[in-house]
Amino acid sequence: MMYTKTVNGRQVFSTCDTIQMPNGTWVSNPTAEMIAEAGWEEYIAPIVEEPVEPQTEPDVLEVMEAIKKMLSTETSILSDEAALEVAALFPTWISKEGSVVNVGERLWYDEKLYKVVQSHMVQSDWTPDVSTSLYTEISIQEIPEWKQPIGASDVYMAGDKVTHNGKTWISTVDNNSWEPGVYGWNEL
Repeated sequence: MMYTKTVNGRQVFSTCDTIQMPNGTWVSNPTAEMIAEAGWEEYIAPIVEEPVEPQTEPDVLEVMEAIKKMLSTETSILSDEAALEVAALFPTWISKEGSVVNVGERLWYDEKLYKVVQSHMVQSDWTPDVSTSLYTEISIQEIPEWKQPIGASDVYMAGDKVTHNGKTWISTVDNNSWEPGVYGWNEL
């Protein structure tokens, strides 16, 4: 056991195997009462807290998810062309499965960016690549290849340009579902 007392303004320590009593006599193997009478107190070491483990750094995926969340509100104002440049910031189609998506939302699917053209609940069998009434692929092609519209959501509007059979066409009417060269298109 360790004991302490202040001597000449300094804290000293001793095991108190031999102590000097107040009357000046020395005592070996003193009792607890003698130690206390001589002014010694049991030394209780201060509690030292365990060092705190350093916090680990977030991994790359955690950082990327945080960045996506931070930027998600900003991506909604991007043009389609600008959105394609940062397509990886958009949520994946699979992450939205079971939830409602609204017109204009953009989703990443099979390495392509799609825009929702009809609000709906995302279902596993309605993938963007085959559900053209629900999604349209965002493309940076200046003039895309003509595709036969399936419904009202993917018809061509006046001014839309397409290529078809090696020629470039412009739609002259809204809600155009005709094949270029048949009706509603002018060759450029």
